[in-house]
This record gives sequence, C-alpha cells and structure tokens, in this order.
Amino acid sequence: MQKWIMAVLFFGACAFGIVMLTVSAVTDKPEKEQEAKGPSMPSVTLDQAAAEAIYKQSCVACHGNQLEGKVGPNLQKVGTKLTNEQLYKLVLNGKGGMPAFKSSLKEEEVANLALWLAQHK
Repeated sequence: MQKWIMAVLFFGACAFGIVMLTVSAVTDKPEKEQEAKGPSMPSVTLDQAAAEAIYKQSCVACHGNQLEGKVGPNLQKVGTKLTNEQLYKLVLNGKGGMPAFKSSLKEEEVANLALWLAQHK
C-alpha cells in the first residue's frame, strides 16, 4: 500500500513540475524576446551636422575620417548591410571589440548617428 501512495505522490510531483515549467516558459517568453531585441530606436529627425560631430568625436579613431575603416571595419556602405534599428543597437550596445556607447551618448544621439550611417550606401 505504501508503494502505491509513494508512486502517486512521485508522479503527481512530476506532473506538477512539468506544468510549472510550461507555465514559466510561456510567461517568461515576452520578457526574453524584449531583452533579445533590446531597446527600440527612438524617433528622431536626422540632423546631419550633429551626427557628423558625434562621429568625429566618438568613432573616427577606429573607423577613419572617410568611414574607410582602421581598427574598426569600413562603414562606407554600411547602410546596405544594416538597418537603422540594427545600427542603433550596435552603437548602443557595442559588439566584439567595439565599445557600447549607451553610457556616453544619449539614445537620441545614437539614433541620429544610426540614421546618418544608414544613409551610406
């Protein structure tokens, strides 16, 4: 009789665990998707002079005066490879050897820079 009780408790606990894992996976999914996407790009109007100033201040050392690339990659045709949103997230969060600029630039400045870079096709 004790074996039946133990078996029922064991399988009940397993079923409860599976249900909890399923519920947890379903409720965490939107949060994880949002984290993977990162912050969305704020809506800004392109200010070319400001974007060029930010580029000269923060990017020219690695990407060169003419976007030709030095330590960092060539950006002369980056607009054909990456979207505004992708450029925004890349500048904001960094990647590989590129530092993140989320602590040194405002989100609007990064968005403006991303729009400016996206025009280079």
